[in-house]
Amino acid sequence: MASAVTREEFQIRSEVEVVHIPTGAVFLAYPYSNLQSVKVNWGRAGSPPINYAEQIRRMALNLLLEHASD
Repeated sequence: MASAVTREEFQIRSEVEVVHIPTGAVFLAYPYSNLQSVKVNWGRAGSPPINYAEQIRRMALNLLLEHASD
């Protein structure tokens, strides 16, 4: 089973793009959407198990929200 997802596992590329380094998942928010619309590209490996994917998604959205308000 995968361990808990941490902030250190992410690279923040911009206020609208965050990457989960271990999986290569890219989270891209559409500018000016108030993060209502976020696209995720899980890459070639595909989506990880549901619980782990949800942890990754939550952390990525938190990071995007933090940087959108800066």
